[in-house]
Amino acid sequence: MRCKSWVRVARCQLLVSGLFIMVLAVACCILTVITGLGSHFTVFTEAAPADNTIGDLHYTMMLYGGFVSGLLILTLLLSIISVLRESQNLMAAAFVGFGFLFCALMAGLTWTQDCQIQVKDSILDVYDDLYEQVLRGHPGEAKEHLLQVHEIFQCCGKTGEQRRISTPHITCNNTADDKDCVSAISDVLHLHWYWVRTLLMSSLGLTVYGMMLSSFLYFSLPRGNIWGRRGEYSMNGGLISSPDATVDTPLIQLLPYHSA
Repeated sequence: MRCKSWVRVARCQLLVSGLFIMVLAVACCILTVITGLGSHFTVFTEAAPADNTIGDLHYTMMLYGGFVSGLLILTLLLSIISVLRESQNLMAAAFVGFGFLFCALMAGLTWTQDCQIQVKDSILDVYDDLYEQVLRGHPGEAKEHLLQVHEIFQCCGKTGEQRRISTPHITCNNTADDKDCVSAISDVLHLHWYWVRTLLMSSLGLTVYGMMLSSFLYFSLPRGNIWGRRGEYSMNGGLISSPDATVDTPLIQLLPYHSA
């Protein structure tokens, strides 16, 4: 009886974990869309020169976000269906899905830790290149891209010990004249990486917990720990054979006796 109670509790916990995984999958999809289509990133990928790595890094981040979102949704469906249908094979598939998700999340955490500075340096290199081109008075698309950067980040040029673009070269919003663009870009990237790491860590915790629950439910079936309804089906007043009955006994003799 205690084993059945533990199995029932594990089933409920796996279903509740599935709800949280669904929320994380939606959040991962939203963050992937923001990363791929957000103006804070596309303005630099469009203005980046051919030798800059920001385009490849941006594409890798989008591809990874879409992969993790799809893997979260697939694992969610497998775990919920396996619990509802009480299928050992589907539960094994759910455990494998959690394993793949664990590997993908660990790879993402390692990559974000190692490439965070590289992404920041690539974006700042693009801004420095645009800044220098406009400062030297080169006509072309550099001025338009720089104006877009200043409008998106609500900043203007560089302050402090760095040079600032004078008004004859480019005009900036008066409300953002005192804000350094390097600091503004760094703050936005820091906030974005914070949400990325938070989402990955939350998904990793639920993934480990889901692996534990799915493995417990998978091994509970072969050892006779029935889940809930399995093995409780019976016929009321049905076919009850005597101990001496054999496989050759006619079916009419196995039926219960009814008086006229």
